[in-house]
Amino acid sequence: MSDTSLPEGLMTLLKTGARALVNACAAPGQTGPQRVESMATYSQGEISKWCSENYPSLMPLHVIGILEAATGKPIMTRLLASLTGHQLVPIADGDRGPLDLMTEIVRSTGSHARFTAQAAEALEDQKVTPGEAKALLAALLKHQEEMGRLANRLAALAGA
Repeated sequence: MSDTSLPEGLMTLLKTGARALVNACAAPGQTGPQRVESMATYSQGEISKWCSENYPSLMPLHVIGILEAATGKPIMTRLLASLTGHQLVPIADGDRGPLDLMTEIVRSTGSHARFTAQAAEALEDQKVTPGEAKALLAALLKHQEEMGRLANRLAALAGA
């Protein structure tokens, strides 16, 4: 992090949000930091630094995205919105805007990338084992599911 000074109280607010998000990740058999370590591949020491006001380290944006998506709790996003006088509210059923379409596009792109990566790995030795074939089939079915959601979203926009 640079030596740029933050407005007074902002670091405390960001560290409080990080602690709340890490704690929200707790699951049966895992503490919040343990689960964050497994999801975001950062050490518990680094995770501790994100939550402690004794260190200038802040939680990386991509980790915030991973954790908020996993928990379904937009803790840091809500906190950041409040800094500019905005409020984060859930999208009401039936109120699906352009963001919803972009979400479906990103999901289908991600599922395609995961399938392609698995296929490339399986074909690395020029043969596909039954186990690899099962894993590829599962990834392909997941991709088809994502594409179906995207198709449904586009059909709704087209009035079909």
